[in-house]
Amino acid sequence: MKLNYMQCWNGAMTILRDHKEAILAIAGVFVFLPTLLMAQFVGQPALTGTEDLNAITEAYSAFFKENATAVIVSNLLLSFGGFVIFFTIAPSHSGTVADDLSKALRLFLIFLLANILTGVATFAGFMLLIIPGLYVACRLILVPMIIADQGERNPIEVLKKSWQSTKDNGFSILLLILMIAIIAAITVGVIQMIVGVITGLATSGAGWPFIENLVAAIGGAATQILFTVIIASIYHQLTGQSSKVGEVFD
Repeated sequence: MKLNYMQCWNGAMTILRDHKEAILAIAGVFVFLPTLLMAQFVGQPALTGTEDLNAITEAYSAFFKENATAVIVSNLLLSFGGFVIFFTIAPSHSGTVADDLSKALRLFLIFLLANILTGVATFAGFMLLIIPGLYVACRLILVPMIIADQGERNPIEVLKKSWQSTKDNGFSILLLILMIAIIAAITVGVIQMIVGVITGLATSGAGWPFIENLVAAIGGAATQILFTVIIASIYHQLTGQSSKVGEVFD
């Protein structure tokens, strides 16, 4: 089956609409809050914009050494939150948010192992050229959805199923993801710039870091939600699965 962009987008918006309460609750706790706390209390490596590649690498290395625990915990929470959302919007979903949290926790190690294998395969593609790496990543994009919907516990099989499901659609998925990523980045960037200008004018240039971090965290969470429902819609379309919508808060 060839990927239809309009059908994919409409499907993603339907998934978002049908599961919005659960998605927002999960994303608020596991995506938005960790992102905001990291921005507010940890921040980013101090860069002036004039560093060469070696200086940038050293700055990020020093930053990670100083904040390793916070960075690891934050990224694990972000990954887990996104993984739980996949359970909530999976075609086989049946249960409450608490059930989805429990299922995701039981399969989280499988998800991490599958992600590591995906990263290795993608890196191998990047060793050839950028496009092959992106192509491999797009062929394996259904990994979390397959684990959530099918309960597959073998990471190798998960990758095989994603590769099989995305056959003849690697470049179509790549183009779709790139378009959405560019539009999302521009939209979030413009909003952050406007907020920065407003807060700068209101405080004579000092700015309100909390407001700016809040807007950035909202933008990050919204972007992750968007990509999650897009991946789910791709899965629905290429595998012929349909979503079952229930009262997830009962």
